[in-house]
Amino acid sequence: MSQTAFFGRPSDPLATARGARVRRLLLEQVRYALTTEPAALDIPLEVAADSLTYIRGRVSITVGAIVVRLNQEGFTGSERLYEMRDGLAEGRPVDRGDLEWLNTIIATERGLQTGS
Repeated sequence: MSQTAFFGRPSDPLATARGARVRRLLLEQVRYALTTEPAALDIPLEVAADSLTYIRGRVSITVGAIVVRLNQEGFTGSERLYEMRDGLAEGRPVDRGDLEWLNTIIATERGLQTGS
């Protein structure tokens, strides 16, 4: 079986819309993982540094798993997501600019999904 038969042909509007929908849903899962855990963001918390690092590490595992799935769906912006994951794994919070970028990418995928 050729790869084009497995992933669909790029010219097929239904395959393009389906891929965009799946990528958007996965990107929304990344955003959810980041925004529902205050420790993932640069929000002042009264938490011990070790606990903060542990929590961010757990979020990085979630983000990493989702990025692997995004790659399988043909997502091409994984480098920035991997940088977010690595920063979390090292105990650093995700930058607000990264969240803005993520929101922009989600909107782009939504446009591809609807053909806008």
